[in-house]
Amino acid sequence: MNSNKVYLSLGSNLGDKIRNLQNAINLIDSEVGNVFSISNVYQTKAQGFTGDDFYNCCISLNTFLKPAALLTKLLKIESLNGRKRSNTKSYQSRNIDIDILFFEDEIIDANNLVIPHPRMHTRNFVITPLTEIAKSKIHPIIKETIESINSTLISNEIIKIDDCLFMPIFLKLKSIKNIVIEGNIGVGKTSLSKKLSKDLNKELIVEGYMENLFLEKYYENPDRYALNVELTFLTDRCRQLSDFNNQMNFFNSGLVADYDIFKSLVFAGVSLKELDFNLFRKIYYYMTKDLFKSNLIIYLLQSSDQLLNNIKKRGRGFEKQITKKYLDKINNAYLTHLKNNTDLKVIYIDVSDLNFVESENHYLELLFRIKSKLGKSVVKFPD
Repeated sequence: MNSNKVYLSLGSNLGDKIRNLQNAINLIDSEVGNVFSISNVYQTKAQGFTGDDFYNCCISLNTFLKPAALLTKLLKIESLNGRKRSNTKSYQSRNIDIDILFFEDEIIDANNLVIPHPRMHTRNFVITPLTEIAKSKIHPIIKETIESINSTLISNEIIKIDDCLFMPIFLKLKSIKNIVIEGNIGVGKTSLSKKLSKDLNKELIVEGYMENLFLEKYYENPDRYALNVELTFLTDRCRQLSDFNNQMNFFNSGLVADYDIFKSLVFAGVSLKELDFNLFRKIYYYMTKDLFKSNLIIYLLQSSDQLLNNIKKRGRGFEKQITKKYLDKINNAYLTHLKNNTDLKVIYIDVSDLNFVESENHYLELLFRIKSKLGKSVVKFPD
C-alpha cells in the first residue's frame, strides 16, 4: 500500500501556543504519519472575530490513511490538545486548529470534508508558511503554484517569529543522551554521526583513523602489524572517550559518536591470533572499565559488495587491500558481539537502498526507519 503526501495547516491562539503546535505535530507524527517538513511559525491577527493573535504553521507528512480516516484522527488530536468545538458556526479562539490543505492532488467535496481547503488560497497565514515547504505544489483546482498564489495576495500583518518547531524524530533522538552509530567499514558511520550531531545539537566524536601510523602497514602486512594497529586504536579511542568523560558536565545534551569502544574488541577478534588476542582482551577490559556507556547503538546494515563500492568511491589508497571476505568477517564479529551483550540497546537499520550521505530525502527516510524501530511513543515538548 502506497503512502499519501498530505499538507496541513495548524494554528493556535490560546495558552502556550508554541507548545500547542509542537504537541499537535508530535501526535500527528505518532498517530497519522511521518512528518517530514515544518515551516516557520507566523503570528497573525485573529480574523473574523476578536481574540488573541494566532501562531500558524504548515507541515507535510506521509500517511497511509484515507481522507475520511485522516480527518477523524486530526479531530481526535485537536480534542486531545484541548480543542472544544461548539455548534456555533462563528469563529472562536482555540488551543489548536488543524486543517487539511492538500491530500495528494485529490479533489473532494463532501458534507464534512472539502479538499483542497476552500479558503486556503485567500489566507496569508496559510499560504506564506506553505510557500516555505511547498512552493512548487500546484493547486489542483486553481492550477497555480503555491509560490504564484503567494505573490498575488495582499500583504496583511503576518510576522515570522523566532520560536521554532522541531521535527518529532529529532525530539525523540534528542531525548536519548549518548548515541553511537556502528556498522561495517564504509557503511557511512561518520557521515551519519556528523548529520545527527548537527541536527540534535549534540557533541560529536569521530574516530581519528589517520592518526594510526600502523593502519596502512597493517593492510600491507596484516600478520606483522595486527597487534600494533589494534593497540594503537584502543589507546587513541580510550584517550578520546576519557577526555569526554572528564568534560561530561559541559555536554549535558549528550553526544553522537561514530564508534563504540567495543569496536576495538570486535576488530581485534578478527585480526589477531589467539595468543595476541588473549593479551589484547586483558588490556582492553582494564582500559575501558570506566568509559561512558552508550544509551543507543544504531547499527547500519549493508551488503559487503555495496561496502566495497563505497570504499572504492571514497578513494583511500590503503583500503584497496580490503576484501569481501574480510568485510564478511567483520560483520559477523559485530553481530556476534551485539547478540552476546544483551545489556546494549541496539537497533538495526538496513541502508542498502539509501544514499543518505548525498540525498536529504534518503537521510529523512533513514530517520523514519530509526523512528519505527524506536516505537510509537509520543515525544515530549522540549523544556
